Amino acid sequence: MKTQIIFEYKRMIRSKIIWLVLCGLVILITIPYFSLPGSDKGQLLSEYRLEKETAQQGYDSLKNIPKAHKTMMTMATINQNAEDVVSALEKNQSYEKKALKYWESVQSATNSGQLQGDQPITIQMKIDRLSWSINHKERATIPTKNIPVVSYIVYVLWENVTTIIWLVTFILIIINLYIPENGDFGRRFINRVPLAKWRKILSKSIVAITSYFVIAITSFIPISIFLMFKNGFGNLNQRLVSTVDGENIIHQSSLAYIEQTIILTTLLMIIILFFQLIIVNFVKQSLQQLGIMIGLLIASQNTRIFSKGLASKYFPMNYLDLNRILIGKSDISTLFINNGSVSANQLTILLLSWSLALIVIAIALSYKRKTL
Repeated sequence: MKTQIIFEYKRMIRSKIIWLVLCGLVILITIPYFSLPGSDKGQLLSEYRLEKETAQQGYDSLKNIPKAHKTMMTMATINQNAEDVVSALEKNQSYEKKALKYWESVQSATNSGQLQGDQPITIQMKIDRLSWSINHKERATIPTKNIPVVSYIVYVLWENVTTIIWLVTFILIIINLYIPENGDFGRRFINRVPLAKWRKILSKSIVAITSYFVIAITSFIPISIFLMFKNGFGNLNQRLVSTVDGENIIHQSSLAYIEQTIILTTLLMIIILFFQLIIVNFVKQSLQQLGIMIGLLIASQNTRIFSKGLASKYFPMNYLDLNRILIGKSDISTLFINNGSVSANQLTILLLSWSLALIVIAIALSYKRKTL
């Protein structure tokens, strides 16, 4: 088994597509950094100046309404709190405590019916985010060029490189996995290795998944080294606050988010790996296999074929956007999508069940083949 694993690794290293994929990932992961602003001050000032202007307009519109005196005073308080945040930002001071006070006053006015605007869950998420930053003495900031390594990894996984990109990359890496290459020597070697079929499949699977993770990790190394020296490593416990269903707030650390992303993506890769082992029993050409697998990924994202009945809940390709399940994509927008309410635990069980089923079917079919 060790001999075949070494042979498969050599095949991977000699493959031109592996190096092409690595270069592509390095570029894809590095480019988002150059689109980041140099500082968050301008954006934060713009946000809170707009909040102040809105509060001022609300106050002015209530001046001549005697019955609205209480609401008018509430708007005056909100306006002053927004002014305090703007003043702190202009003076380059810590703004988090003042911002927390502002959003708490907005929340109070919203809950009492005096103010309508941001949805209550959006306000609560802002409060949670600011509270964590204050308690842990970390700046609550948007991504900028001063971003540390951990925050940048989360930023890339969360907003820039979706799960489907990683899976297409995996497909490109494994496309020739079950097709003997390297001429007559490779074919003779694979046929003569004294291993049971399941051991050969296990060897290839180990090589495929470990090679992929080596490539994925390596693709982060250039930008990580740069950010490490420039901005430091960052905090793995950095709190990520969002929602998937618009009703419940999800709190996760950066470490928990990265771990769950890796686990669920690995399960999706296993599903793809053994689905390919099934289709090679019927389709021999690698280009046709590639078309089938990528076509299935694209179809599941762009049509409603699998969005009804049992398929909408149990078809694994409906969950390619893992951020939708793990932590959401933004505060409140683009969240109400099919299957958005499934939990990470439910999805883990679902993907694990599919993985085991496909492994059994693929190995059973493979015993009829002469080579792998």
